[in-house]
Amino acid sequence: MAIRTAIVSTPRSGNTWLRHLLATTYGIPSLAVHELAEPEWADLPAECVLQLHWRRKASFAQRLSDAGFRVITIARHPLDTLISILQYALIDGDTHHWLHGAGGDESSLFGAMPRSRAFVKYACGPRAAELFTVTSDWWVQPGTLHVRYEDLTADPVSALSKLVGELGPPRVEKLADAVSRNTIDRLRPTASNGHFWQGKPGLWKQLIPAVEAHEIAAAIPDSFSRYGYTCDPDPNLTADAADATWVRLAGPGIRTAIARASAQQREQVERAVADAQSAEMRAERAEAELVRLRAELADVALRRLPSRVGRAVRTKLFGMK
Repeated sequence: MAIRTAIVSTPRSGNTWLRHLLATTYGIPSLAVHELAEPEWADLPAECVLQLHWRRKASFAQRLSDAGFRVITIARHPLDTLISILQYALIDGDTHHWLHGAGGDESSLFGAMPRSRAFVKYACGPRAAELFTVTSDWWVQPGTLHVRYEDLTADPVSALSKLVGELGPPRVEKLADAVSRNTIDRLRPTASNGHFWQGKPGLWKQLIPAVEAHEIAAAIPDSFSRYGYTCDPDPNLTADAADATWVRLAGPGIRTAIARASAQQREQVERAVADAQSAEMRAERAEAELVRLRAELADVALRRLPSRVGRAVRTKLFGMK
């Protein structure tokens, strides 16, 4: 039985981890893309785990079905998802590719903290709403397999077993082997773009105080209720404690992002200076060439005209005596 499955969910919900787990379980290739052009569908392996973030449209759902893909979607607590997006936006500059930028992008999050107004505004705004709709679009569709990130982390063998029961017999001796080969700690060194950061359910309770948490939850109620999540922040979390935890956990990524941005800025400045210097050299060469040509024309005037007239012409036309 050929295995073709597509993980289609909200970004930063555990998609990549699930893709690795399934690819190992079945010993088949996997790939993550933002979209597939029509000719690329024919080039997909006969068996694979495909990962992408795309809202459910009838034409896309039919394309997946025609290509033999079984869809899996994964849900994660929305506040943990938002924290993960915030951290990821620091490290990876390609988030604008998510859904082709539907609802906006993550540029406002650069340098923001979990209790900042920039973060809260993003979480309550149209961009976050678009991203959360990816999982909710697919979750309710007949035939779609779904799993919660929290269940996958609490008992990965059991959660994986339920998916495998629908997809087909595993090709590893024990599902526990696939799990042990794809722990967050093992996967983290394989990714340079912050894909595997903390991976801890409930981390948001250490980073988002009650006021901000409830404000966000009120803006996206369906992202909580649909999957059985609640907004139960730590009432004792202070602003200072939240900020301190964020700096401790995200500090290395923040420093990397600042260094990368600084390096890019230096490169841009150096390129601009080089371009300016090149332009200045070209201008100097052009000016020298103009002076030379003017001198040649002046000499021609002197040679071909009577001396008194030649001098007058040279003075009048070329500013030379």
